[in-house]
Amino acid sequence: MYTKFFVQPGENEWIKTEVTLKPDSRSALHGTVTGPDGRLVCDALVMLFLADKAADAVKFTACTFTDDSGQFAFGPLDPGRVYAVKVFRNSVKVRELEIVTD
Repeated sequence: MYTKFFVQPGENEWIKTEVTLKPDSRSALHGTVTGPDGRLVCDALVMLFLADKAADAVKFTACTFTDDSGQFAFGPLDPGRVYAVKVFRNSVKVRELEIVTD
């Protein structure tokens, strides 16, 4: 089940709410990355691809980095679709690119 709402608290305000979930068929992926020594790996690059098994191809969908506990999450995911996940650590050079527009 799923729902969402927005809230913008004011100064010295106590907000009480009641949430009613709606049916939702979407899924989520949550995982933990560990190294060969069993230790948690933070800042690993985790990439999500939508797989097309018929064409033997994948399409980039999203990416994230693991947190301090080696955890990552993606969602919502469509039920019945096939996803590929790739995890990289110390083999990817990450650099920032500044884009200037007119």
